[in-house]
Amino acid sequence: MSELKRYWIIVHYETELMAETEWDACHNISLGNRIVEEASIAAQEISSNADLKALITQTRLTVRKEAALAIILNQLYHKLQDFSLLANGLPPEIQAQVEALSVEQLEGLSIAVLNFNSLEDLSAYLQTQND
Repeated sequence: MSELKRYWIIVHYETELMAETEWDACHNISLGNRIVEEASIAAQEISSNADLKALITQTRLTVRKEAALAIILNQLYHKLQDFSLLANGLPPEIQAQVEALSVEQLEGLSIAVLNFNSLEDLSAYLQTQND
């Protein structure tokens, strides 16, 4: 048997559900395989000489970025009423540009998306971020 390694795991899961109160909503969430299948999971191996604080910060940043990407895609879907975005995601060339943005740039994009009327608007916005 191989030696066990230590990992820092962050699980990010979002859902919408109906409840009478916020407390009920937080405590009535369906747990189990559904969360694991639909969650963003970031894992970083913890080496013996690792800077644990830096590793945790980097892992959290990864999860924030994944969450921001999911929010932006959802905003685009609702704004543009483009059902293919939910099924297929963004076109690969646009997806690569969006994924290259920093968390701060993604936060700016999440606001700019509110004014977009097409994927061309998104492409134009991304060009301004790369200049």
